[in-house]
Amino acid sequence: MKTPALLLLISLLLNGLPNEDLNKEVTVNGRTFLYGKINRAGLQSNSYGKWFNTIYNSYQPSADISSKVDKAKLKDIHFKVFLGTWCGDSKRNVPAFYKTLDQLAIPDSKVEAWALDLRKKGPNQEEQQYKIYRVPTIIVYRAGRELGRFIERPKPGQRLDEILVELINKD
Repeated sequence: MKTPALLLLISLLLNGLPNEDLNKEVTVNGRTFLYGKINRAGLQSNSYGKWFNTIYNSYQPSADISSKVDKAKLKDIHFKVFLGTWCGDSKRNVPAFYKTLDQLAIPDSKVEAWALDLRKKGPNQEEQQYKIYRVPTIIVYRAGRELGRFIERPKPGQRLDEILVELINKD
């Protein structure tokens, strides 16, 4: 009888324990928001889905954006995204970020995302580790090396999709 329990334990250790804190919601002073590790599904759920889907559907990456990316540089690309579901800049730019990834055929598995609280703090001090002062902050990595960051909003005359392509194409 101990063998099935042992097999279950080994299976859990090899496959990882389920992440109960993924897409966790918290309420502070009557405001409910996502907090901690999140994914696209969390942003598309509940009231977040209203603004996420609206912006996602309306954002149009540059028509030639795919041709501007050096495809060889996509192999080891990875993104860390820090946002606030309470933040206007996050509500505008994070859906546009995901739309750009979709246009470039970059899978969600290349994205790690954290939702921060109203003070821009994470549950495990992620904001300190990655030096996050504004949201959204999107950090672009290749093979574990930081290539650059998109912070808060594009400057006048810039587009998020073009900024991301520029970062992806960096050496």
